Amino acid sequence: MPDKTEEFEKILKDLGYEDNSPIKPKEQKLMKQTNYICSNGAIAIYLFFIPYFNKKSYLYLEYLDHKDSPELKDKIKRLAEKIEFNTKTRLAEIGWEAKYNKQPATYTLEERKKIFFSFIKEAHYAAQHGFKSIDIRPEPDDVVVGKPQGAKLNQGLTESSIELGTKQRSLVAKRFGLGNLYEDGFHYGKYDKDLNIIPI
Repeated sequence: MPDKTEEFEKILKDLGYEDNSPIKPKEQKLMKQTNYICSNGAIAIYLFFIPYFNKKSYLYLEYLDHKDSPELKDKIKRLAEKIEFNTKTRLAEIGWEAKYNKQPATYTLEERKKIFFSFIKEAHYAAQHGFKSIDIRPEPDDVVVGKPQGAKLNQGLTESSIELGTKQRSLVAKRFGLGNLYEDGFHYGKYDKDLNIIPI
């Protein structure tokens, strides 16, 4: 019985995406932390950036997530098309996480608004200009993905909160230029010549 890598390589070959590049299944998540102090607590927001080793490595991780699906080959094909696999440009994931010492629902509405708009401004700048502290900057035609998953900040970790939080993050992703939410749970976009993200 072929191992996972061999099966994945065969699927790529069958789909016409044969690629001899190596696979690096574990990528480094690079973080940028910003702290916000409120009247009733504090919150840290972590903007993260995952530069994939290559597009093949990204597809392999998605293959592992969906390897038991009866539509596995079709899923890999659609994802390969979405990330423009045959275009040898870079691929990265961007997103954010938050940690807080008290429920954000206890912060004032004014404080929550201030945090949100401050974060949006910072994240938008980082998305367009890169992470200067780690010397990673976008280039035209780079592909970027975002997975809008997480609890709504002011409602704690519940099922309804995660559903609302995911919708909220999805709206933020589209605000940055990423396309509609795709069936694999990701938004996709790429940089134009002016380093603006456009939907794909």
